[in-house]
Amino acid sequence: MIIDAHAHVAYWEELGISGSAENCIRLMDRYGIETSCISCSRALRGDFVRGNRETLAAIEQYPGRFLGYAVANPLYGDEAVAEIHTCIKDLGFIGCKFHVSHTLIPYADVRYDPLFDAVRGLDVPVLCHTFDGCGGLAACAARHPDVTLIAGHMGGYRWDEGCIAGARYPNIYLELCCSCSERGIVESAVAAVGADRVLFGTDLGMLDPATTLLKVYDADISETDRRKILGGNMARLLKLEGASQ
Repeated sequence: MIIDAHAHVAYWEELGISGSAENCIRLMDRYGIETSCISCSRALRGDFVRGNRETLAAIEQYPGRFLGYAVANPLYGDEAVAEIHTCIKDLGFIGCKFHVSHTLIPYADVRYDPLFDAVRGLDVPVLCHTFDGCGGLAACAARHPDVTLIAGHMGGYRWDEGCIAGARYPNIYLELCCSCSERGIVESAVAAVGADRVLFGTDLGMLDPATTLLKVYDADISETDRRKILGGNMARLLKLEGASQ
């Protein structure tokens, strides 16, 4: 089973990219991805409540193929906390997605504290965008040691910092999708945190799944570790029925 821990629906109009649910399913089927954990690009860049409902619509259109991340913006305080509770407790979302590049608020900022408190009480992971290194997420991991944090892109071009942060903080998981593809990224992540804390993701909608899929298939790791990364770890993290290594 392959589970994509980092995917999107909706559009990036300025880039001419279609992230429609239909297009995502087409690509998932092409590459054998059973389930994708999605957030909505509109929620990340604008109206997070409306965007989360677009995520819900995709989940309902393709039951079992999509799982939802609730996007929330710390600038909106109580409204953001309420939206997290609604999405996860009432709508069945499996975690949250925070994006520092859009809010421009560091993850360790006190304005995030109510959101992380809500996540902690709901026992779900948070996927955090980390394309400029993981220094901010490392500070957040120290501030919120009992919240499971997924380092989206594991630091991007500064993925070595992601490995350092993950090695230091056991509540950080490293997620592999990125537009940079140096040799050895997967092996370095496994060496830093162990295969149990490395997750397959694609940035579906923005990137073709082949980008990360071939990183994992070509990595010099055991088949057992490969299965963990491609789906076993995310299934365990989300407590999915029948999850195994």
